[in-house]
This record gives sequence, structure tokens and C-alpha cells, in this order.
Amino acid sequence: MLSFEEKKTIFHSFNLKEKKISNGRVNFIYPESKQKGQVLATQLHPSGNGYVIGKYMSKDTIMKHRYKVDSRGWISIRDFSKDELMSVISDAMKSMDGIQEVTEMVVEKKDNPPIAPNQALQNSSAFEVYPGSCLFAWLGLTLSSMEFGYLVWKKTLQKYVGINI
Repeated sequence: MLSFEEKKTIFHSFNLKEKKISNGRVNFIYPESKQKGQVLATQLHPSGNGYVIGKYMSKDTIMKHRYKVDSRGWISIRDFSKDELMSVISDAMKSMDGIQEVTEMVVEKKDNPPIAPNQALQNSSAFEVYPGSCLFAWLGLTLSSMEFGYLVWKKTLQKYVGINI
């Protein structure tokens, strides 16, 4: 089992930001995270206990390295060796970057066998990818809400005031 200082040194080797919390414990922050949270490791304690985030990791990665992810989505690193700790930090950073292993991504179509990712990208009939599709959806919702409001007011003015627009 690694000591508290050895674990901190390993975390610092990944250029993570250390944030002190209560009772001598520290968290390590990954500022480049594309996920909701930026905390990569939490409650690293002088006793050697601590947790690395595993809730964004793929099932394949978890099974491959036999990580034990608790119900909160954290992996206990109490008894990890140096290599295991470096591996779990690297996997957690990849998962927080949104990078997934290509082998796990499978696109399925109805009544057809699964399509491998590289085939799906080449076959445009499998799915369409629109850059900024979230933005387009938001704009569409906003515009349709505005149009609905306009129609409601138009009908109201016609009915009660007698103005035709």
C-alpha cells in the first residue's frame, strides 16, 4: 500500500490541482473535464484511503481492470499499487474528457445486426450527426414557443378587441 505522500505525488504527476478539505484530506481537481463535475479524486486521507471517480468510465474499462465502483460511482484506491493508481487516474481522466473506447460503441438499427463504429461513420444511412444539434434543438424550441405565443395573442386580439393582424 502506498503512503499518503506517495499517492499525492502520483496525482501531482498528472498535473491535477490539489484542494484541501477537512481533517487533513484532499481532493484532486481535473479542470479540463468535459463532464458535469471536475473532482477526479476525493477524500484522499493520510490513512491511505481515497476515491477516484468511476461513474463516467465505460463498462468495458471497469471490467478490463476489475475496478470496484461503489453505488456513488467512486473507486476506492486504498490498496492500489503505483501502476494500478496511475492506470485508474489515466482511465478517469479519459472518461472525464468524454473519450470512450471504440470497441464499446455500437450503433444498432432495427431488424439489422449491430454496426461497428467505423462502419457506421462510413454508412451515412445508419445515423446523421449534426454539429451543434443541441443548439439547433434549443433554437427550434425557442422559436416555436415564440410563434405559439404570437398565435395566442393574435386570436385573443381578434376575439376580444376585433383587431385583425
